[in-house]
This record gives sequence, C-alpha cells and structure tokens, in this order.
Amino acid sequence: MKLAGKQVLFSIAGVAAVVVFIQQVYVYAPDEGSLGGPIKGLTAPELRKFYETREVFKKEFTPEEGLGPLFNGKSCFECHGQPSFVGGEGRDVAGTGVVRIGVRDLSHRNKPLPEVIAKLTRADVDIYLNQGGPALERKSITSEFPSKYPIECQVEFPSVPKDAELISMRHSPPLFGFGLIDAIPDTALLKNMFEEVRTNPKLTGRALPQVDPLINHERMGRFGWKCQNPTLMLFTMEALNVEMGITTFFQQFPKSAKNIFEFPHCIYQYLPQEPNDVGNITNKLTYFQSLLAPPGRGPITDEVKRGGKVFDKLQCSVCHTPRLYTSPEVFVVDPDSHAPQLQWLEIGALENKPVDAYSDFLVHQMGVGLADGIPQAGANGGEWRTTPLWGLRKKKFLLHDGRTTKVEEAILAHGGQATEVIENFKKLSHQDRQDLMAFLKSL
Repeated sequence: MKLAGKQVLFSIAGVAAVVVFIQQVYVYAPDEGSLGGPIKGLTAPELRKFYETREVFKKEFTPEEGLGPLFNGKSCFECHGQPSFVGGEGRDVAGTGVVRIGVRDLSHRNKPLPEVIAKLTRADVDIYLNQGGPALERKSITSEFPSKYPIECQVEFPSVPKDAELISMRHSPPLFGFGLIDAIPDTALLKNMFEEVRTNPKLTGRALPQVDPLINHERMGRFGWKCQNPTLMLFTMEALNVEMGITTFFQQFPKSAKNIFEFPHCIYQYLPQEPNDVGNITNKLTYFQSLLAPPGRGPITDEVKRGGKVFDKLQCSVCHTPRLYTSPEVFVVDPDSHAPQLQWLEIGALENKPVDAYSDFLVHQMGVGLADGIPQAGANGGEWRTTPLWGLRKKKFLLHDGRTTKVEEAILAHGGQATEVIENFKKLSHQDRQDLMAFLKSL
C-alpha cells in the first residue's frame, strides 16, 4: 500500500484522536512490479494515471475514431498480451504478428538469393509501397464493420504479391520495461558500443541514429526488431499508424496497402478528419507503456550462477549486455496533454535505475539463417537488434519470426557475427550446457 496526501490529527473533546486523510489516502497496487503491472515506486497520482491509461491500451477503437481504412488489430492489447498479461507478447505468430514483404530490384537479381539476402539494403529492394508493403494490413473497416458501409464502398485488403521473394513474419514482442529502455541515455549506449570494440571487435554492434521529430534531432534507435524507432512515443505512433490505421500529429497520413487515392471514392465521406489523434490516444498509450514493470528474475540457484559464468565465457554478454542505467532525470509525456504543445512529467521511479535487459540495443549481422532480406531504417537484410533477454522464462515464441519455442534452437540459429560464439556453444560439456540453460531460463 502507498500513503498519499496529508495526514491530519484532530483531538475530539480531549478523549480520542481521529485520523483524517485528505485526498486519496491509500492506493493499493496488487500487481505492482508484476507483468502487466506498474513499476515500483510510483506516487499515488502516477498510479492512478497508469491504471487509467491501461484501459486505453485495452480499448477497441472504431472507424469513427480513426481505425482503418486498413488495419491489423482494433486494440493494442489484441497483439500485445491477449489473453494473459497486458503488454505481453502476441498470443500466436500468424494471427497477431506483422508480415513484411519485398522483392529484389531487377538490377540485383543476378545472384542466388541466399548469397545476398543478408546484405540487401534499401537501394536493393522494392518494398511494394503501392501493393501493401512494406507491412501488410490484413483487415479493412468494410470487412470488419460491413453494416456501416454500402457495398459499392468496399475497401479490399491486400495479399502477398505473387512475385514477392522476401516475406518476413515479425512476432509481436512483449512491452515490459519499455519506459526503462526509453530512459537509457544515448551516451550510455555509445559507451557500451565502444566497450564492445575493446572486448571483441568481431562482436561489435552498429548504432542506428534515427531522427526524433519532437526535438528535430537524432537519437539512438532502440525499439523495434531493427532499431527503427528511437523513442517509445515514435514506436507507439508507428504501431497506431501501421497496425491500426490511426494517424497522429507526426504521421498524418494513413499507411495503406494502396495509394490512399485508390480507395473507392465514396469511402472518404465516412473517414474522420486527419490526423485522427492529436495526443489523446498517443500520449496515454506512451504513458502506460513507460510505466510497465520490467520482468523479474527467477530463483538464482547455484546452477544458475554457474550458467551465468558460462554465458560470460562464451562472450554472449558482449552483445546481450546484462545491465545499463537510466538517466538521472527522466520525463514522460503527460497523458492529458496534446500535440504539438506537449507537457512532460518527471518520473522519479525511472531515474538512475538499472536496466537488466541483456541487450546493447545495437544491430548485428546475424547471417543467412536469420536474414529476412528486408532492409529497415538503415539496417540491412541480415541485421537485427540484440533481442532483450529479460523475461525469457515467460516467453513462448523466440526469434523475430517466432519460429521456435526452444531456447537451444534459437541459439543455434545465430550466425554472422555470432558464428564463433555458436561454435564454442556446440563444444560445451553436457553440464555447462545444462547450467547455461538454467541461467537463461531464470531471466
């Protein structure tokens, strides 16, 4: 329980003392620090706003609120947590994931695809911007809400083009601890990158600075499978736009599977004004995700401790950096403010805190086995952000495409810069391998 407000003591006729609490006296957060619950140490007003904004995360939006014309989900919860933890991973891969598509440019088809897939850049790939790409949206407002629209206004949703040779499934990841990740200063990420150079140049990741339009300046990419988003707010805006079709102040046009002017003309009379959201949705979703508690560790047994040493010996900890720290001052958008005059709230519970995510938040070349050929925001076809390992014991699907549920299979899929590490992993004794698995399953 948390005590908030002022405590005032009154003496009644000198006989008894009555304790009167002004404002909200007790705030009980039964899920504080747990998956889907708030981070520890929040004030009473912060907790109240957390639970209020969590309802927005679970809310199903309507076409009148901006959903569509094409979309993948009606709510954030649909792809991140249903049916269990709010903010968790997708319940499956095909239904709640994202499909990205592409085809090599004609001038780059002179070699077999496996020879070049890991090195493809944006200049080498047609991402089907006029045919549904790069991310397919597989539902439409007219297919999901047929009673609202006449038959002549039907909006067709796309399928994978017949000539697509690059088809990449992206599993919806858990969002736990995202506020802590957002609060890591760029200097800490860059310092850690140079530490990787000193420790093992072969394993050094690559930083991907991305422009933050809120400050008209670059910040280090850290969110998304390929570090395509530098901040949690931009990550949220992209998800609203691509997955739900809801436009925002900085993404004022819907990402559609067609050129927006190719929809049936009559559909425009049913579409709400753009942008659909000037902060009421974006800010609340950003605030909620910012205060989601990080995953906790499992029991630290002797076997787990030995496995941690094996993890370090293999140099897995070079890329999967065990711990970083947040800034001494951390501000989160006020969920009640609106763009472009955003207001910010200082959140002490996020300041100077350890971030035990086991990631360097850099991209690494992972080889042909994991390459999808889809370039994104400066990352090429075989580069991926180091996946955070915290919460691994609670995850069901592993790797970007959720291809396996087994930790060892996920490890063995690593290639590229991790090839030498994986060869050493294969040489581990039975005991060392058991210890390593115990360690990973404690995260």
